[in-house]
Amino acid sequence: MTIEIPRPGAWPAGISLRPLPPAPAPDAPALSAGQQQPQRTEPEPAPEPHTPPLRLLDSPADTDEPPPQPDLVFRTLAEVAADVDSRPPRPWLFEPVIVAGDYGVMSAEDKAGKTWAILDAAVSCAAGLPWLGQFPARAPGPVLVFLGEGSDAKLLRRIRAIAAAKDLDQATADALEIVACFRAPQLGDAQHRHLIRRAIERFRPVLVIIDPLYLAAGGANGADLYSMGALLGSIQHIVQEAGASLLISHHWNKTGEGRGHSRSSGVGPGAWGRFLISVAVLSSSTAPETQETTVRLKWAFKGDEIPETETTLIRRVRAADPADLSSPMHYSIEHAPGLEDEDDSGQEQGLAPAARKLLEAVRASSEPATNSELVDRVQAKHGHGLTRTTVSRELNNLRRLGLVERLDPEGPYATVRWAPKTEATP
Repeated sequence: MTIEIPRPGAWPAGISLRPLPPAPAPDAPALSAGQQQPQRTEPEPAPEPHTPPLRLLDSPADTDEPPPQPDLVFRTLAEVAADVDSRPPRPWLFEPVIVAGDYGVMSAEDKAGKTWAILDAAVSCAAGLPWLGQFPARAPGPVLVFLGEGSDAKLLRRIRAIAAAKDLDQATADALEIVACFRAPQLGDAQHRHLIRRAIERFRPVLVIIDPLYLAAGGANGADLYSMGALLGSIQHIVQEAGASLLISHHWNKTGEGRGHSRSSGVGPGAWGRFLISVAVLSSSTAPETQETTVRLKWAFKGDEIPETETTLIRRVRAADPADLSSPMHYSIEHAPGLEDEDDSGQEQGLAPAARKLLEAVRASSEPATNSELVDRVQAKHGHGLTRTTVSRELNNLRRLGLVERLDPEGPYATVRWAPKTEATP
């Protein structure tokens, strides 16, 4: 049997090791039969911090788990061909963006609604309905969701809203085969991987969702490709052994560096995923009276076996009573064919996200603004700043495109300011 000393705070019932009674002092007189050791009179020491009992993990002989497989398996090409050709045709999970049984990452900008998106995927997969209203579910079935952010009440409220948007009544929504764990698993923890495998064996999901990666990574260095690859590979193999798909939600980096899929924070997720999903916020607004939020999103999909796909979606969310956290929520998402941002025409097509935000910040006021003022505007609108290098590079790119103009200082203590071009030059 394998003995594991678990982390504090997560101690299931196990075997407690009770301390032995104190041994008599070397010079103490021997006790006759029936006598007891006299009680000590000195004060008892202060209690030590609680030490959890040891947890004995099940050995392979005590469980129905298969025996460990060799790390390296070698097959001839003829064996591979016979094996692959004997299988049924490979289905899509969501056509044409996720193949059933594949694994990948959905990385998104702040406020892009990652949790809404993954819960839409969960409802769509469990109900056999199109994800985001666009991508048909071809291999529906149970879903296992790990949510590191949010509560059970928030989950239920959102799932009911998504189900209603798909014309499902509340009774049907509440009966969907969705299993939730309100904690992000620690992917580097052997006990958590053991429990994930057990849950997959019990509920037989066709889709496993982990939200978000930064909580599940357990402090791993996102810049270390090798350690992140090992971490993600551990959960990948568990899910793939069951024939399920794995979707992990992730955040964009905060620097504004990169575009699309390259905005995914760290180096491991982008290199690891069989499919990559990137979600950018094109615009966002809130109706003053109803408090309904309307967000225009640019979704991009790529992978080694899927066609690269881009689509613009509009997501609307509101509560029946914004002051009542238990009131029903209303959710809708729709495709916007041909509807592009005003920033997506002419020379503004293909701008990096940081350049878009800086251009928006320059245009936000009729008064010229300094670099620091522009960064403050980006921070207030998007919840993050930009590095000095990014600001300098992207503003100069916008200047070369004729979208902004640089106003050089006149006095010795004046600073450079930026203003929008009234007429863009080619």
